[in-house]
Amino acid sequence: MSTPFELAFKNMPTPAFIIESGTGKLLSYNKSFEVLFENFNATPPNKWESLCEDAVSLEDWKALDEKIKKGNIERCESLIRVGEELINMELELRHLGDIVIACVYNTDHMDLSAAENTLLKFALTESSAGLWIWETETDLVSCSKSIATLLNYPPDRTPRSTNEWTALVHPDDVKRYINVMNEHISLNQDYYEVEYRILTGDQRYLWVKERGRSYTKGSDGSIKKVIGFMVDISHQKALEEHLRNQATFDELTGLLTRGAALTHFKKQLGLAKRQYTPLTMAKINLDSNDRLSKLPMEARNIAIQTSARYIYKKIREADVLARVEPDKLLLLLPNTSVKDAKTLLSQIITPTEAEATSLLNGNSDPMDFCVGIAAFPEDGETIEELALSANQAVENGQALDKQIVVS
Repeated sequence: MSTPFELAFKNMPTPAFIIESGTGKLLSYNKSFEVLFENFNATPPNKWESLCEDAVSLEDWKALDEKIKKGNIERCESLIRVGEELINMELELRHLGDIVIACVYNTDHMDLSAAENTLLKFALTESSAGLWIWETETDLVSCSKSIATLLNYPPDRTPRSTNEWTALVHPDDVKRYINVMNEHISLNQDYYEVEYRILTGDQRYLWVKERGRSYTKGSDGSIKKVIGFMVDISHQKALEEHLRNQATFDELTGLLTRGAALTHFKKQLGLAKRQYTPLTMAKINLDSNDRLSKLPMEARNIAIQTSARYIYKKIREADVLARVEPDKLLLLLPNTSVKDAKTLLSQIITPTEAEATSLLNGNSDPMDFCVGIAAFPEDGETIEELALSANQAVENGQALDKQIVVS
């Protein structure tokens, strides 16, 4: 008496057969598989080497059997002998103890109008996600209508090959994108994920995330088809950029934060060491007379903002200005001697009449400024040492009631 499994197997609509794991012998096949051969006036063979054109010996089956057992191959695309014909078939393979069950899908024609590809055709036509399928041997790329909508292209102008696809990838992202794809194919990976910018039909770059999965493999493990999705992540990238800016730039003044400035300062110090050029650092106390601390918070913030913007406009393009404390700034002056630094800072604390009026309107008074100057390498050979020296000079300036003090 047949078991429920045997009855289900024999009558399942999908052609299927069972192979003995160690020997490659075809132990059984269902009615649909038998009918497939009958259509070509043939009968199914009794071993894998006779069924598969790619296999020439039992060793070929054993190699494939091991890959199936390890889960390296779930779908295999092979040329199958059906009588006198060779038909390219997609096999879905599952290891069940001492046997392997194979379900057969005819993929001889990847033409989307072919009857056997009705499901793929439906998915590519109707999917609301950005779905695509890539045949690696022919380099044919088929895109869903939603990709055309996402990228703002007519359906007949979506990329049809990897060359057409990579031509749309942003120049800064294309090398990384190609490396990910090449690695996926060469290492026979199951999945990959990559983020990049792609050119849309209205000539703007859109941030997208692409996720791909090996869909079918050859009996040697090589990837035959890849299926994947593309989604718009531009809002996510905009949020990331906003968060990065918050971490890099001070919200009140727009100047660099302490952490961000440290990176710039170290680069400039390294350059000064290599090129034997002068470098000075200035610590600027915006409230040396303790006037701002007595103002309401809103008025105090306006004063700090006004002072910071004024100083930023007065420095040179190569100079780096950061807000390191609520009422203190740190200024790095590359390729600048102490003498030149004093000249520049004297101009800052001595505004023109128009500048003084503008500062006073913003609750700022240059008479509150106190500047301490430190020079490399005399006052320190690291950024931290220079900052300590500049800070000590500021404190000395406040004690001596001077606006500019050299360490």
